[in-house]
Amino acid sequence: MSEFHTLQWNQVSAEQCLSVAKPKPPLLDWHQSATHVIERVESSQLLMLPMSLGVVEAEKILNQSERRYAMVVDAEQQIVGVILTREIHGRQSHVIANLLQVSWQELTVGYLMTPIQRLPAISLQQTMTAKIGDIAATIQDAGSDFLLIMNETELYGVVVSLKILAVTGESVRLYPKATSFADVFNVIKHSER
Repeated sequence: MSEFHTLQWNQVSAEQCLSVAKPKPPLLDWHQSATHVIERVESSQLLMLPMSLGVVEAEKILNQSERRYAMVVDAEQQIVGVILTREIHGRQSHVIANLLQVSWQELTVGYLMTPIQRLPAISLQQTMTAKIGDIAATIQDAGSDFLLIMNETELYGVVVSLKILAVTGESVRLYPKATSFADVFNVIKHSER
């Protein structure tokens, strides 16, 4: 060992180790093509959960996959709805459990999902010339976190407000919209809080 010499060394801080993280891709602006925010149904990136899956297991899968939403499928693997991670522990989930007279852990994704029939939809053709800002305005006007993209009569993809936030760094402001008397009541109660 006499032919080798010791190199000067020092301690490394946690901040220095964190700075080695992968560089983030540059943020897009609202004038970029809307195709940047569309998640295709055939994509392996889109998380699918069976509607019969229990909420505890669904929460675990969403957390492990680091996703904040998922598509919900029936026994035939047909998309029947969508669910946001925040809805699993939301006030509504506990209200549903109380109404069904079951514990929260006994609920399934099917009880908490938003059915696709209640989601706004636009044609794929419209997205070819649309900008991200157009999609954001549509989502805001519809008051929905999700916007379905239809190719003729079949579901092509989905745009999620969270995806717009991820690629642009700007969130889409959503306001409660009433379409029935029950919704009017919920909007009034929501605004009081």
